[in-house]
Amino acid sequence: MRNKFKGTNELLNGRSISIPEVQSIYQSLIEQYEGLSIEILDSVERNDYVRLSHLLTRRKKLQTALDDIKSLHDDELMTKQTVKDRIANVLKTSAEMTESKGEDALIKITDSIEKVNHSAHSIASKTLDLSTKTISKGNQLNHSVGKFLVNKTSKSLSKLADVFNKQ
Repeated sequence: MRNKFKGTNELLNGRSISIPEVQSIYQSLIEQYEGLSIEILDSVERNDYVRLSHLLTRRKKLQTALDDIKSLHDDELMTKQTVKDRIANVLKTSAEMTESKGEDALIKITDSIEKVNHSAHSIASKTLDLSTKTISKGNQLNHSVGKFLVNKTSKSLSKLADVFNKQ
């Protein structure tokens, strides 16, 4: 009976989990905690206080979980992160955020360039239409003026010929 009770006690206290599993869970919680710092800063920059409140609550829960694991398995968790590992993790997280935000920025730039291209095409098309209409109108006026001049010249020559014939 004592062995059975001892096993139940270990299950209730979480002692039946192996040390490598505890270390991986602890490491995962630390990474989540560090990732929240970046999200919290992002929420403050965007003035999203509802999200900030949720993130702070989540960070408090993560901190409680980390403290509980540390108090239960402090001796077994001797594999603390070195400064080099922490810097590597922060740089990795930063690179992932930059990649996601960089892709968004690239999409915005591409959309803007597409709009500028469409506007330039539209302006060029309108300019070409206006130029064509102007040239067409100019040709019509030129033709009318030429016709007018030929008509007046022929009438004048005809009158001149009549004057010479009468003399």
